[in-house]
Amino acid sequence: MVGDFFQDAAKHIEARNPWLAARLLRVSPHWLRHTHATHALKAGVQLVTVRDNLRHASIATTSTYLHENDRRRAHQVGAAFGRTPSRY
Repeated sequence: MVGDFFQDAAKHIEARNPWLAARLLRVSPHWLRHTHATHALKAGVQLVTVRDNLRHASIATTSTYLHENDRRRAHQVGAAFGRTPSRY
């Protein structure tokens, strides 16, 4: 069902934006999961909350969705409180 929606969207915009249409044809439920995590973190949702929503066992897995500046900041704060970067 999700795939059908994105296929229809790709067909609708293919003439105007072939690059985006091709990208939409590759969309999967897992891609939507990544998109949710990225946008939630960018909007200021706490990393731990996103981790819990995604049901990740490790905060390190969730931190892959952080942009480089956010990742660096998370590492620095973690280091200040005695956490090693490998835990992010």
